[in-house]
Amino acid sequence: MLTPSAISDDLTNFFRAGQISTAIAEAITVELTESAKLAHERLEGARFDQAPVMHEGRPVGWVATVGLIHARSIKSVMTSLENCTLVSAEASIATILGLLLKDRFLFTVSENGLSGFVVHSDMDRHAVRSYLYLLISGIEMLLAEIVKSTIPEERIVTAIHRNMKKAYQQAHSDNQETSPAEYLYIGDLVRLFSQTSYAHDQDLWSDSSKQLLLEIKAFRNSVMHPVRSIAAAENIETAANLPGWANAVSNQLRTIIESITVTR
Repeated sequence: MLTPSAISDDLTNFFRAGQISTAIAEAITVELTESAKLAHERLEGARFDQAPVMHEGRPVGWVATVGLIHARSIKSVMTSLENCTLVSAEASIATILGLLLKDRFLFTVSENGLSGFVVHSDMDRHAVRSYLYLLISGIEMLLAEIVKSTIPEERIVTAIHRNMKKAYQQAHSDNQETSPAEYLYIGDLVRLFSQTSYAHDQDLWSDSSKQLLLEIKAFRNSVMHPVRSIAAAENIETAANLPGWANAVSNQLRTIIESITVTR
């Protein structure tokens, strides 16, 4: 049987930089020797905030579109390759999220050399959203396990939202093996968990974990709904920190579950 840590490692190893990077060969690029004015017009017209800079068929850096507006030349405003961050195409998305906190542009390196790049807008790609969603879902499952083990079933049922109650009642009437805790939204799970004695035991649940759980709960809607941008300025730091937050919170929740198991 896989341990929780093994499952977490498997999740981290599954989502890779190569899944969200743009191939340089398929991208709109800027030539080092071309006019900065024309390059700006082209990138602005394509609605790109940045682009790789090429010279003699190879990337030599990147440039921000806004930097080209009054530039004398591409070279005068570009970030040269020696000052760029290079990451393996096999790097985890958790690693990429952390790097994007300080870098707007990352070059990815594959077995074929410098092959692609990742920018802030790539945080809205399906692989990133899926990774963050699974992290949050894992926390929801742990909370549900604690709630159904410590809160009377009738109290859990009353906490189910109206739009989910019909689905629960149907499953219950069909004698399906299910728990009402599995029909709760994360806000309801957090609220019921906070009513347990474990949530007030400083040896099992710290104030910092409580705050991190509230941050994760607040961020869930941005992850779940495609119309909400993860790459938005206010979400970048949260997205970058989420893997670490989820790991810390999950570890404490698992400790609580172990404690419940021992006292049964």
